[in-house]
Amino acid sequence: MKPITAILLLAVFFSSCNQSTKFDLAKEQEALQEQAVNINNDFQKIRMEVDSLVIKIAKLYERQDEILTGIDTKKYQLAGNGVFTKPVDDGGSAIFVSGFYPVNESIKKIVYFTEPIDADFNALVKEYPEIVQVYYNDKHSLNRIFPFFDVLSQYEAKMDIPSFNFYYLANAKHNPEKKSLWINEPYVDPAGRGWMVSAIAPVYFNDSLVGVPGIDVTINLVAKRYMPDKPESMTMIIDNNGAIVAAQEGAINLLSFPPLFDHKYIETIKQDTYRKDSYNLALSKDINVRKISIEILQKKKYLAKAEINGEQITIIAANIPELNWHLLEILR
Repeated sequence: MKPITAILLLAVFFSSCNQSTKFDLAKEQEALQEQAVNINNDFQKIRMEVDSLVIKIAKLYERQDEILTGIDTKKYQLAGNGVFTKPVDDGGSAIFVSGFYPVNESIKKIVYFTEPIDADFNALVKEYPEIVQVYYNDKHSLNRIFPFFDVLSQYEAKMDIPSFNFYYLANAKHNPEKKSLWINEPYVDPAGRGWMVSAIAPVYFNDSLVGVPGIDVTINLVAKRYMPDKPESMTMIIDNNGAIVAAQEGAINLLSFPPLFDHKYIETIKQDTYRKDSYNLALSKDINVRKISIEILQKKKYLAKAEINGEQITIIAANIPELNWHLLEILR
């Protein structure tokens, strides 16, 4: 064998070895699966807390006359634009009754007798670092939300709260089983917290839907809490349609998606607002990116290979059944 040929063969051999030892695939898959289980368990606990809120709020409707005797009603005021609110932070929830239905004594009464649930809202925010806010929306466009903030500067008067996803997705048409559920597609929070997912559940009283409590988790928090803070790491979460829920900058850049920015509140939110189709693997202009979504979502594979910009990459996946999400990691 000629010396130059031997050198070339050795170079190919060692190059191949280096490629195969860049990462331990089994260990990477095990670590990803463990993280997916952690996410699933954390979010399952949060959804179960909404179930508990449903029971507690239903009991408030049953005990309303008893509760009303101990409430200081003077701290609530009717603003000039027809909104009923609580101007001063007393440590409890903010109150916003939009005036979509003219605020009468019956609606004010609901504000008063639901006040005891504030203690549970406070406890949840303290117990779970994932939770950014907890709320109860009554069918009369009444919003009780914790922590407190200036609702008059954030919300639009005469806002029809039951027309938003965090209410109507819990109604009998969308949720005939009357169970707790996740709004697992990120949407813009009208309360000013940016991109959000929410656990919600219906409250029935006298066989009628009276309201919907919810617990919110921001997408920023999902990324910070569950994605490794390493420059070389390329992790993303997608939903079952291929839409990107959260992703690290490296993964976004490699797959040629636009940067993921938080929502800027130029005006009040008047309707459900979701991410555009330009953040969806299944709808990518790159056929190789679309093939990744087919392998993971349609063929139900936990490992896929693709060529992106002339580079061979490996994608591993793990399911998050609680939210119908998929945790992906790109290995190079």
